[in-house]
Amino acid sequence: MLALLCLSLCTAGLTGAVGPAAPANTDDGDYVDIDGVLYQQHEGRLYTLDDPILDENMSVTELTGSHLDTNRKQRIIRTETITGDDIRELGARTLADVLEEQGGVQVNSNLGLGSEVFVDGLDGRHVLILVDGRPVNGKVNNRVDVSRLPVSADSIERIEIVRGPMSALYGSEALGGVINIITKKPTSRSADGRGGNGGDGDGDGDLKAGGGAELFGQVVPGGRPWFGAGLHGHGGLGPLALRLDINLQDMPGYDRGGRTSGATTPDGKSDVPDRRQGSFSVDATVTPNNDWNVRSALQWTGSQSSAAIAAGAPFRDIADNNEVAWSLTASGVRDIGLVRPLNLSADIRLDRFTHQFSKQPRGDADVAPTFCGGVLDAPCPVAPQLRTDATKDEARLEFRGDTVFVDDPDISTALGRELSASVGAVLLQEHATRVNDDGEDTLPGGGDRTTVSTYGEVLWRPFSFLSVLPGARLDAFLVDGTSAGTEANADTSAFGPKLATRLDLPAGFSVRASAGRGFRLPSFEERFLRFDHSELGYIVQGNAALTPEQSTGLRSEINFTMPDAWSTIIVDGGVELSANFLDGLISEQASGEDIGGIPVFTYGNSAHAFTSALTTRLRLARIPLGRTALLSFVGSWQYLLAANDTAGCPPGNPWFCGADEGARALPLRPTHAVDLTLRTLLRATDTTVFTRFDLLSERPLINDIAPGSMVVSAGIRQPVVIGGANGEVLVGLENLLDQTDPVFGPKPGRHATFQLRVWH
Repeated sequence: MLALLCLSLCTAGLTGAVGPAAPANTDDGDYVDIDGVLYQQHEGRLYTLDDPILDENMSVTELTGSHLDTNRKQRIIRTETITGDDIRELGARTLADVLEEQGGVQVNSNLGLGSEVFVDGLDGRHVLILVDGRPVNGKVNNRVDVSRLPVSADSIERIEIVRGPMSALYGSEALGGVINIITKKPTSRSADGRGGNGGDGDGDGDLKAGGGAELFGQVVPGGRPWFGAGLHGHGGLGPLALRLDINLQDMPGYDRGGRTSGATTPDGKSDVPDRRQGSFSVDATVTPNNDWNVRSALQWTGSQSSAAIAAGAPFRDIADNNEVAWSLTASGVRDIGLVRPLNLSADIRLDRFTHQFSKQPRGDADVAPTFCGGVLDAPCPVAPQLRTDATKDEARLEFRGDTVFVDDPDISTALGRELSASVGAVLLQEHATRVNDDGEDTLPGGGDRTTVSTYGEVLWRPFSFLSVLPGARLDAFLVDGTSAGTEANADTSAFGPKLATRLDLPAGFSVRASAGRGFRLPSFEERFLRFDHSELGYIVQGNAALTPEQSTGLRSEINFTMPDAWSTIIVDGGVELSANFLDGLISEQASGEDIGGIPVFTYGNSAHAFTSALTTRLRLARIPLGRTALLSFVGSWQYLLAANDTAGCPPGNPWFCGADEGARALPLRPTHAVDLTLRTLLRATDTTVFTRFDLLSERPLINDIAPGSMVVSAGIRQPVVIGGANGEVLVGLENLLDQTDPVFGPKPGRHATFQLRVWH
């Protein structure tokens, strides 16, 4: 059972000017010009750009695909957005829960080491995870565990997904795409959602306060209910705004085992791991005047998982991850005589990630221990055996400036109708340590890397129907460390250019195309790891001479959006073809050496792969069902044309050879992935009924095939009034067909969620 309680109490004065009602077929964030006054839509209403609710006077508009591409009607780089309402309807607890519901995105679980995300056939090594535009620190096996990142619709504004190479903007690891979690900014808002902080620093004593709390749980057949608690608050005084978010969750796992005569028989293997996790953030923004603001945030996320990864195994694997980060951002505008002021920002972030991996003896096989030794748990019968204790420290400093030279959509100038530019620089210092259970440093001497990056992009619209967005990034890095038999102190660089264009055609059609280079810097483990498993017959040693992985990505897309004058129904969709050529991939390989007769393996830039996909999507919204209801539909289908490891192909045909010539399918990539969502709004009661269908075809393995799946979910959202306060009830039924597999999931079986939100 899930119960969610959210209370929000605020009072505020009003500033800025509210414009007319938002025109039909416009979205939040759209700019609208009415009688020479420029407005921006927010939550269905129009506000002048000086209204503090837009934060336009306080910070640069953040968009994942580009710092400049802010015109939603002519977006050059397509961005998929997951809203807070989407998170609530999904009953999502972690980022993994959110992403596995998205078309063309898969989440594959490794019980002992978490979950990784696949985008368009590329795995977690090649998909960059961001929080507020900053890369997430801490990887296990060179991948971010997306299960360790909790999500809450009360603390997250939206999640954006951009596919294709994005190294030109974000650097390393953004070969296949970027997933950006954008948190809610500190704000002081009145009950009607209007901003109350005029930002003029006059100290008028305008007091606002807000708060919230939540409790929730879930019923899963075959397992214990999971429980969570949260607290969310916001408030402010004069130029100061504060936000507090706390989320804690306890999600017991269970063992479904195999199926015998329609019944479930435990087999000693965890189908869903036991997991505990939490997050804490305190965020403050100071706005001394209308031109500048300073934002400081302290954040902590932590997770602990426990799982028996094999039936009959004498141990349970325990992973404990924690990340603590502090950031300080100053941003604002300066008028230098251009069409719009120059936007400037400076950002500093200090971040520490710790990872501990240990083995816990299971004891009685019938009553395997889950967590033990903690504050609320009984002592462990035998102390867990620590296998890995790793720490990754990062210090990051970034400067960026954006400016507009021309911005006149109605008049063509010598420089076109729009011309803007963004440039930035990043200094990143990393330090990594990794100690095994014997106290031995397996990254000898400590892993240190200093990366200096410069990047820039230009947005040019020479005509109203043509947009061009070139950009590039150069990363130069110096690695200091010592590793016997390998090269140290190696200077290396990587370059990632990109060009994206959009051509608008008559009758609502448009064409997007882009090409770009991506790269991934070798990790500390790949460069310096010493992993002695002589008892198992092998030793792994890093290779300090590794060079960055490279990729070339190509994408083209035909889009259709029904013009406003044709209908009040929103219709848009597209067909996209993408390809990615990955070269110099880092993989394990035999070194040809041995130590005491034990073979030694190392890493090399010897592999390459080719992926290609055809993706179709369609959105229909505001479809009237008589006078009583409105229907909306969102659907996507991805056909993975190719996802092949082509390292075995002959030199004369390195990319497109067949299986008989050495190519092999990359594992766990489904040929077909379908995602469908239906929503119906009943006008009389404002009730929303929703249904989701998520389908995956069979997925190849090295010597096997993972079965396909179809996950069907449904729910209802109902606004309510409780004691004079507004509220909302949500009931969700997940995985109605009880699709599951002892090895490959995809879901923890049929389960139900319940939510109750109340605010004032």
